[in-house]
Amino acid sequence: MAAYFIAQSAASGNQLYKLLPNESVLKWTDPGFGLNPDDLTLFNNAVWFGGNTPANGEQLYKLGIDGSVTKWTAIGANLFPQDLTVFNNALWFEGFNAGQGQLYKLGFDGSVTKWTADPGGGSGLQPLGMTVFNDALWFNGSTPANGFQLYKLGNDGSVTKWTSIGSNLDPASLTAFNNALWFRGFDSTTNQEQLYKLGSDDSVTKWTADPGSGAA
Repeated sequence: MAAYFIAQSAASGNQLYKLLPNESVLKWTDPGFGLNPDDLTLFNNAVWFGGNTPANGEQLYKLGIDGSVTKWTAIGANLFPQDLTVFNNALWFEGFNAGQGQLYKLGFDGSVTKWTADPGGGSGLQPLGMTVFNDALWFNGSTPANGFQLYKLGNDGSVTKWTSIGSNLDPASLTAFNNALWFRGFDSTTNQEQLYKLGSDDSVTKWTADPGSGAA
């Protein structure tokens, strides 16, 4: 597949550009409005991204191997797909509909499914920071009772709230390293952010207790 990238057009905002074999650059999209392509992700021999539409906000787009660009979804007033992540032969992303952020799945057959209907803290599950580790997809999700916690999407499609730590663990910057998943978490007992570890056995450990500057 050719190299595509995002760049600004003076006439029509951010658009998709293509780098040609002779190293010249061609503006590949120009629908007459700012397409604003975002989060380009390779899946199933195509590039998928969030893009703006005149009628219903940001939706999921497909860039095919033949160079065709297709608006793939027309869900709600603004689906706003983000954090596109490939896992278990599907493309997962956060999408918004009816005022809530939920987990969506783009299947290998091109079908789009709203995977969760979790009320979260009132604005939905709001899955963020999706990271593949230990044959599962882990992410930061909203809960009604104790803020944002660590969630697990298993390869069987099950979604599990994995932690219930403090009033708002808010796991961020999830990174796989040395057979573990590391993330920044908020310790509400000390009002500080520390380093946490999710081990290969799926146990969660607060790894540091460094006072840092003393601030939260």
